[in-house]
Amino acid sequence: MKKTEIVLLFTSLLLVSLFGFEVLGQTNFLIKGKVIDSETKELLPFASIGIEGTSVGTASNSTGFFEFRLNPTWKDKFIVCSFVGYQSFKIKVSEAYQYSKNNQLTFALKPSESLKTVTISSKRIPKVKKIMKQVIKNLPKNYPQTPYNADFFYREYLKDSTAYVRLVEAALHVYDKRAYIPIIYNHKSKNSFAPTILNLEEDYFAQVKERRASYDYSKSKINNFFIDVEYGTKYNWIRKNQFIFDKTMYEKFDYELVNLTSIGKKTVYEISFSYNGTIDRFRKLKGKLFVNDEDYAVLQLHFSYFPVGAMGGYNAEERYGYNIYLENEEHFYFKKYDEKYLVSYQSLRSTEKYYESQEAFEESVSEYFVEQLTVNVNQKNPTPQGLQDDSKLKEIDYNTTFWESYNVLADSPLNIKIKADLEKRQSLEKQFELEK
Repeated sequence: MKKTEIVLLFTSLLLVSLFGFEVLGQTNFLIKGKVIDSETKELLPFASIGIEGTSVGTASNSTGFFEFRLNPTWKDKFIVCSFVGYQSFKIKVSEAYQYSKNNQLTFALKPSESLKTVTISSKRIPKVKKIMKQVIKNLPKNYPQTPYNADFFYREYLKDSTAYVRLVEAALHVYDKRAYIPIIYNHKSKNSFAPTILNLEEDYFAQVKERRASYDYSKSKINNFFIDVEYGTKYNWIRKNQFIFDKTMYEKFDYELVNLTSIGKKTVYEISFSYNGTIDRFRKLKGKLFVNDEDYAVLQLHFSYFPVGAMGGYNAEERYGYNIYLENEEHFYFKKYDEKYLVSYQSLRSTEKYYESQEAFEESVSEYFVEQLTVNVNQKNPTPQGLQDDSKLKEIDYNTTFWESYNVLADSPLNIKIKADLEKRQSLEKQFELEK
């Protein structure tokens, strides 16, 4: 059997039009580079990169690389690169383009002075529980309470042992009718670990607009070409009002204000949290969040846990057995769109170990990767839509024109490795054209 380990590797996404998924023309500036720590030269993943004063932008991927296109009319605007704990960096679009053409564009961010040793014990700094109460109180003000549309880039890929064996990418469009209106939990229900929901069910609809897929060369068919069209922002903790964002449940957690840092000129609270028991389907839950002291909005949320229960089995006739142990991580990054924060990037990491039987402890290893990035948000005039029939996903033809401008495989070391592994048998273009 196989070992599956899900790791999220965030890939930078090229910009698309503010009107659905109309692609940008080939005459646009292609700007690509990397983000590093100016002192250690370490690559910085998930740094925010955007046009100053607008919601247009992207982010560096898990290896610190980024790539996106801009219309020439933006040439006199400024690109701002920011990252929690670092001073922001600003450069004119036209200058960035010239560096990019010569493969020399590097945003070297200087670390901000940590405020921990200076003010962490100050009486003016609120207690961590008060910070969390303010976060919960400000949820309606900071997050959308009315329907919105959003476009997402979705990506999944699989690695067997040392080689990548599958890639699926998709452009999703979502209509979220409920938005971030808090879910009301019934904490008096008999099952205290999984309280029932008292208010209306969620109205959340997603559709795949474009899709491309490689051949599946994997030995395991786990999650075979799976696209969760509702992954979007539906499952982020703030939208679901889950755990530390619920007025009753958050009291079960232990919190610690571990640092005061900054993003640009704004102070950010770095808070760790943990819960050693079992809650809902999670156990040994722990993580970290970064909260803006200006409006108490959550900028980042990271957590890990072990799912409740174990899986396993053995079939004597087929001499087939396995045991599975899982460990998960989830990551959320939030960005302000039209004065409201929404998740801009989210990902999941899960580790699963497969064994042949109780007697044979040799493992087969698979790594499964999932990531999703917000491309565009429309809160002013959202258009309702229905939920797509999953059986229709493979009927979506490979649109070469769309993907030529949407090109999300930036030339990072990771993406070069994925492409090289998948093309050992046939070019990716051929696979995209033929595979359904």
